[in-house]
Amino acid sequence: MADAQTQGRNRLALRAGVWYTISNIATKAILVLTTPIFTRVMTLSDYGVAANFTAWYSLLITFCTLNLTYSIGRAKLDFPGRLDAYVGTMQVVAMLCSLLLAGLGIVFRQPVARLLDLPPKLVPLLALYLLFAPTTALYQAKYKYQYRYRENLFITGYTAVASVGVSLMLVFAMPQERYLGRVLGAVLPAVALGGVFWVQAARRGRLALERTFVRYGLMISLPLILNSLSLNILAQSDRVVITKVWGSEATAVYTLAYQYAILISLVLDSIGQAWLPWFHDAYAAGDHLPIRQNLKPLILLGCYVGAACIAIAPEAMHLLGGAGYREGRWAVAPIVLGLVCKFIYGNYEHIELHLKKTRYIAMGTVLATAINLALNLLFVPRFGFVAAGYTTFFSYFVLMSVHYGITRHGLHVNVYDHRFMYLTILLETLLAMLLLWLDPYPLARFAVLGLMTLAAIWRSRSLITALWRRKRSAGRA
Repeated sequence: MADAQTQGRNRLALRAGVWYTISNIATKAILVLTTPIFTRVMTLSDYGVAANFTAWYSLLITFCTLNLTYSIGRAKLDFPGRLDAYVGTMQVVAMLCSLLLAGLGIVFRQPVARLLDLPPKLVPLLALYLLFAPTTALYQAKYKYQYRYRENLFITGYTAVASVGVSLMLVFAMPQERYLGRVLGAVLPAVALGGVFWVQAARRGRLALERTFVRYGLMISLPLILNSLSLNILAQSDRVVITKVWGSEATAVYTLAYQYAILISLVLDSIGQAWLPWFHDAYAAGDHLPIRQNLKPLILLGCYVGAACIAIAPEAMHLLGGAGYREGRWAVAPIVLGLVCKFIYGNYEHIELHLKKTRYIAMGTVLATAINLALNLLFVPRFGFVAAGYTTFFSYFVLMSVHYGITRHGLHVNVYDHRFMYLTILLETLLAMLLLWLDPYPLARFAVLGLMTLAAIWRSRSLITALWRRKRSAGRA
């Protein structure tokens, strides 16, 4: 009976995980594929202002959510049957924090605008964005851990399509302030969807402040605020420093390179988020060997996607942004390598989160962020925006190594094959160096990409064969 339940759980997790990954990649692909439109109708300055707005939103959202989404996976196990009530409490807590931050921003709009290097009219929009976005993030996390992939599919699809559609209409309708149209395109759909979730929660009587839930959520999530803040600084400080030193046009070029490189992160984050609910259930059941075995092909998949991203970077940058953005191709490879390190260290973080040892998570992140910021201030003024890509790679590698030390030697957990993880980073780095050397030779780069693709297919031949046989058997039935 237990085996049947485990198999049923694994099938549900696999189905939800596959659809979660597909929906995230597909919807984010919409954003990437429409980027050439925005880069061509917006000036470099307008594009840089919109990118700076997004960077500050990503940084400030941590204070609005208090990272309460991280606690939902464990709450599902510790409060069986009460997850909806738990999320309702987290929703109220997040809104109270958002109201405080948004109110301060609006009251002190002018100094805040100067501090953030944003036009003053964008500060109220940033406040509005921060009020409603946390609710959607909480519901997405809830649906993920409940394996309700249809709801997540709708949220991600709506967000991508509505954001792009509204942005395009407003950018063309506001030729003098196209950055404002781009920002409104992100804010308005988020406000509408967040409002729907608030109405639903109010009608079902789920909005409350249960002390047990508040204490539990804050115990797990508060230590992660420093971690998320540091991660966002690590990810966004590049653009802030580039804007201060080289101006918004250099920020626009680097941002496009980052957005292209972050395609790998979209794939890896989607895989990681789809994997996390199953990981929690499997780890709680003591199924450590399947975790160890199943993680390896996921890491290899991430390395393949990263190498493919580097291989076609020159052509992709020209296609996405045109000649003015072509120099950004040199920053793609180090950014990709950093994102692979980020994916690997995330697996160590899963263990710390499951064991509720979240205070350890921030330790390495603060160190890596301090290193990144110091290196950015040292090298970006001297070598330009490309240096920011290499500081990002080095910082994420440090972060991966610190989390390895915490889980292996601090928590004495040995679930993963650590040598395999470091070997993949080494091989990925060597491959990236080869592809950079082959930058002037597109045919050679495409040949290497073809060989990698054949190797990936060969590596996955057993899975492909099994899926094909299952499909044929279903067809005969």
